[in-house]
Amino acid sequence: MTEAIIGIDAGTSTIKVVAFTLDGDQLVRRTRPTPVVRPGQGLVEQDMAVTWERTAAAISDVVAVADGDVAAVGVTGQGGGCWLVDADGDPVRNAVLWSDGRAADYVDEWRTDGTYDAVFDTFGYGLFPGMALPIFRWLREEAPDAVDRTTTAFACKDWLKFRLTGERTTDPSDASLMHYRPADGEFDAAVVERLGAGGLAERIPELARGTDVVGRVTESAAAATDLPAGTPVISGVMDVAAAAFGSGAATPGSNSVVLGTTLQCQTVLAEPVFEPPRAGYTLALGVEGLGLRAMGAMAGTPNLDWATETLGVDVDRAETMARAAPVGADGVAYHPYLSAAGEKAPFVAPGARAQFTGLTPEHGREHLLRAVYEGVALAARDCCAALPGDVDRLSLSGGGARSELWCQLFADCLDATVAVPAGEEFGARGVALLAGLATDAYDDLTDAIDRTTRVKRSYEPRPVSATKYDRWFEFYRESREAMVEVWKRRRRALATL
Repeated sequence: MTEAIIGIDAGTSTIKVVAFTLDGDQLVRRTRPTPVVRPGQGLVEQDMAVTWERTAAAISDVVAVADGDVAAVGVTGQGGGCWLVDADGDPVRNAVLWSDGRAADYVDEWRTDGTYDAVFDTFGYGLFPGMALPIFRWLREEAPDAVDRTTTAFACKDWLKFRLTGERTTDPSDASLMHYRPADGEFDAAVVERLGAGGLAERIPELARGTDVVGRVTESAAAATDLPAGTPVISGVMDVAAAAFGSGAATPGSNSVVLGTTLQCQTVLAEPVFEPPRAGYTLALGVEGLGLRAMGAMAGTPNLDWATETLGVDVDRAETMARAAPVGADGVAYHPYLSAAGEKAPFVAPGARAQFTGLTPEHGREHLLRAVYEGVALAARDCCAALPGDVDRLSLSGGGARSELWCQLFADCLDATVAVPAGEEFGARGVALLAGLATDAYDDLTDAIDRTTRVKRSYEPRPVSATKYDRWFEFYRESREAMVEVWKRRRRALATL
């Protein structure tokens, strides 16, 4: 029988479970939706029990079909957020997700009193409302009973590992968005107190490197998933790091973009880099000494989802219509800040909102759609411009990479070669590679990637279009900078209504 490694990627809206061969061939893929709960304006949650049940069901489906012995399991998942459990391992409330905006007022306060800058200088990340620290402060003040019952604060993947193994662990990548210093690998509890999140530090689980085996599938988890009891489970990494590895970006200076629910732009580091200040984040990966400098814009493909639904066209028709409009959409620009939590890269503005600029009666649906495609590509350029080094080549993955138009626009807008790797579910693939490393299937990360990743399509920038987008990007960035104060005034005005 073929030896298989299972990678699990717990996304915001979908759980993906994939079995791979050691050569990276996909044996079977199964998914389950994970409903998002929105109990109020700007509030974004998930039922933790449902997330586990859907994950277990997807694993069971994969095990039933995969023709192979499962050598190991790797888990990755959405970063940020706050997944709280009690002493018995039961959820104390719904998980609060990374896209939640309830703690936005704290972030605004920290940006004006010096706290924001101090945190960035220590940890290399720009605080945003969907991080564990501001969420935990909000819970302390608004839901103290839940905090009192909490013994462990997990990230998403760590909750699923716990249900598989009974072990409470996290890894450096998820810890890097809490109070873990990437520069020296130490936790800094003093910052937790400064942010008013006292009690969080002692609730963070034990730290393990991404390739460490942290436990084995328990009998109860085996009954729920049909995995063999005793199957090793690794610590894993946050989804952005797993996607980088899975798409072939694993050497210092290599760049990758994930065009999915979020727009994730990142470069692999040999040493921590905290530049530019005040935005993005730096992760320690706990894998071969590597780090990641990332700019994660809050909304990627949801911009197109919103546009197609609102304008009443399907995706294929939308792409055809957008192709009919010229570079710059005849003067219509779109800023893709669609998240209720605002924006966090390459700038932080909890009040940021999406908008069209430049509409006249002569503009039609094709211009709006073209502007949306371009706006997301220009947002990627905005993010990549804030990464260390020159981004002249990148790997593009995620659902948006299926679009030929978007791939070419990324090449033109960034003036960079865009390589689309073969396969799908690169987060699951990346964490499966780490599980293979943990079981000595590969010599090192480079060997794992050489054996498992291939380029499916490649796009080169078109010189005339790239020159035009250079000029259009200047307006794009100037206009979004001009909106920062307007967004703040909007929030103040909205509060009076």
